[in-house]
Amino acid sequence: MSSSNFSSATSQIIRVGGCTETDLTPISFWEFRRLISYGELDGLIIAAAARSDFAKQVVQICKLYQIPNVGVLSTQGIYWLNMYKIFVPYLESDITEKCNLNCAGCCHFANFSVAEDFYPIENFRRDMSRIAQTCDVLEFHLLGGEPFTLKNLDEYLIVARQCFPKIRLVLVTNGTLIPTLPQKILDALRGNRFELYISLYPPTAKMLNKIEARLKENGIPYKIERIVKSFEAQMTLNNGHNPAKTVARCRCGSGRSIRNGKIYKCPIDAAAYKFAAKFNIKSFSQPTGIDIYAPNFSSMIERLDNPVELCYWCAEDYRKIPWQPTNNPRLEDWFADPDELKNFL
Repeated sequence: MSSSNFSSATSQIIRVGGCTETDLTPISFWEFRRLISYGELDGLIIAAAARSDFAKQVVQICKLYQIPNVGVLSTQGIYWLNMYKIFVPYLESDITEKCNLNCAGCCHFANFSVAEDFYPIENFRRDMSRIAQTCDVLEFHLLGGEPFTLKNLDEYLIVARQCFPKIRLVLVTNGTLIPTLPQKILDALRGNRFELYISLYPPTAKMLNKIEARLKENGIPYKIERIVKSFEAQMTLNNGHNPAKTVARCRCGSGRSIRNGKIYKCPIDAAAYKFAAKFNIKSFSQPTGIDIYAPNFSSMIERLDNPVELCYWCAEDYRKIPWQPTNNPRLEDWFADPDELKNFL
């Protein structure tokens, strides 16, 4: 649906609910619904970041009150929602386990993974098609490991854009492989309108000039997403933690992680089984993935809005560890309280 479908009534700006960032007089959803039913307003446009819970909460209310014509303002323009689809504002996927930095305490557990590709392109294509059919996604990120270790990364970029032609697509990287990337990968990034988010690790900072020069000469948009000086150790060996506090500290928000036919609350939940197997931890959180092919997928995915089992295993307070690469990962690299390991080791 384009803006041409709206009448002149949409020029009226109102505030719905309790937002405090404007001096507009707020109205209730009941009043908003009345204005919709009388044709005084045509719909609603939500201005919110893809990872925030706000947009998701407003969309849920709009569905409850049967408000049509709901859009979300994004970097790609206004994205008009299909109110019969599942609203997933932010989705990400670890498309490879392999990484060239092997950071101590990696929350994706890439520093002890040896597999080249745990998300085969055939599975990725099938899963993305399913998500596109059933879900409204505003922003989709490809991560790793390090995505640029994939020799056929261009295939993933093409599939993602084919399945999501109008949304924001982002590839997250440590950037160190950019100066030596094959031209076909750079062409695929530009041709499929991907943005790059570069995490500025110490090795990245040393070669940033070369990285930026290669991206600029190929017309690929990028930004330095964060400067990495430390990681946060957040895991524990017991499930007695307060999920309200752990979720409040969690950066995932409404973001979801997809892997091989299942959607998870966060990437740690999706991959923690590897961590438990690596260190022979007998009792640990089990993954809470939702099967995207299940007949009741639309109702099942709502479970991820609540704490999952892993939330009880995360610490309320994290421990910062200085960034460093390692070829010998230690169990304590992930734990908020290293003293907890005394009875385990």
